[in-house]
Amino acid sequence: MGERKLTDAEQVVMRCVWNYGKDEIPFLTLIEELREKYDKDYKRTTVRTFLFDLEEKEYVKVERRGKFSYVVPVVQKEDYRRNQAEEMLDIWFDGSPKSFISALSGRLSEEEGEKLKGLLDELDAQ
Repeated sequence: MGERKLTDAEQVVMRCVWNYGKDEIPFLTLIEELREKYDKDYKRTTVRTFLFDLEEKEYVKVERRGKFSYVVPVVQKEDYRRNQAEEMLDIWFDGSPKSFISALSGRLSEEEGEKLKGLLDELDAQ
């Protein structure tokens, strides 16, 4: 996976790429998605700059076919999410999933809390 950190704007671009639901997203569709779903009215040149940086960081590949460009994710959403979660655990919770869950406990429903407690108990048993 690309080891370099993503800026906030690059994360929004990647969310559009990942959430498009296909293996690739047309460049012009990406611009529309940024505007419609994230209220980001970036100019074409700005989006191209983001994509150039994302290619440099090895998160996407931009393919040109005729007059059109397509953005293909190189890093998959789940891999990125897992990496981010592990990094957050290491930095803010000393690698402890229990501490992380405890920090979120106020946002969990009782049912979700019980499910997580069961999962954590299983982890402890291992």
